[in-house]
Amino acid sequence: MNLMTRVLRRAFWIICKFLPVKKNKIVFQSYYGRGYGDNPKYIAEALYKKGNNIDFVWVVNGIEDPNLPSYFRPVLFRGFHYIYEMSTAKIWVDNSRKEFCIKKRNQYYMQTWHGGFTLKKIEKSVEAELESNYVRQAKLDAKLTDVMLSNCTELTDIYRKDFWYENGEILECGLPRNDRLFNFTQSDVESIRRKVGIPDGVHCLLYAPTFRKDKGLKAYDLDYKGCCEALEKRFGGSWKILLRLHPNIFSKSNDLKLDGEYVINASYYPDIQELYVVSDLLITDYSSVIFDFMLLDRPAFLYANDISDYMQDRGFYISLSDLPFPLSENNAEMISTLENFDRKEYDIGLENFRKEQKFFDNGSASESAAEWILNHMK
Repeated sequence: MNLMTRVLRRAFWIICKFLPVKKNKIVFQSYYGRGYGDNPKYIAEALYKKGNNIDFVWVVNGIEDPNLPSYFRPVLFRGFHYIYEMSTAKIWVDNSRKEFCIKKRNQYYMQTWHGGFTLKKIEKSVEAELESNYVRQAKLDAKLTDVMLSNCTELTDIYRKDFWYENGEILECGLPRNDRLFNFTQSDVESIRRKVGIPDGVHCLLYAPTFRKDKGLKAYDLDYKGCCEALEKRFGGSWKILLRLHPNIFSKSNDLKLDGEYVINASYYPDIQELYVVSDLLITDYSSVIFDFMLLDRPAFLYANDISDYMQDRGFYISLSDLPFPLSENNAEMISTLENFDRKEYDIGLENFRKEQKFFDNGSASESAAEWILNHMK
């Protein structure tokens, strides 16, 4: 964005400051308009079921999303119409940090964030490693926020320590996106499988690693063929791997040479919760996705071939050895771990971990968030 465009946009924000707020309007945004998904999606659906004559606006990035429900009015991210909608909405719902904007006293901002209980250190705890523009943006976002959503006591503490959010309200209700993991039918599973392109009768392992500081692809060397063969040996049946790269680098999945016999590129699929639902197992590295997936009581594994490098870059809130998920540092270990997986031992460790960390997710987070919004729209 050039200087002139920035100046014009900021001037328009100031002009729109004098426009009246429409009490029934809500602007939803996920990953800067990337698609219809994550926490904002599930909050919107809960609100829609309640009626209340709400004017639903969804922020898009210019790429048509066929999954966006017809009751939304799409608005292009960063455009002047976007500024108008934001300036006249009663509620903002977002899962990422906002860029420059002006919030009025009678407007409310729900920051749902896009992670939950987290392994890797984030925000203020790695401030020195972040770009200065992002830090300014994050501090502004925290200042504007009226409420955040938490799925466990540890995440609440992280919000207080590392999100520049010391005194604002935190709704400890779980994460709305995880409601999907408590509420789905076999018909839902079959529908998602068709959309993803999973052949009938094939089992799935979801591989969803996080991004690296350099946003390179070197760390993603998982042996897809070897893992599929190990899964067939341990669990039986035919297997495929769903690859889901982090939203920061999902477009780079096109640069990976993927053998269609073993891998389906699901990086562009808009809702990772639906990928959880159709996956029998998960492999990740340092991503918080593992703490969402575990709510399904299905096996999850860690594959991390660059732990020392990542420790120097980010570091962890909790040691990898304190997690209930089997850890492998190379492909030989990963294949052996899959072949010799002990489900009974895993289940015991998982149950103990969930009790220790006090997770709030129970399938009703969307309802709690929707009620908060309705109470603040009055």
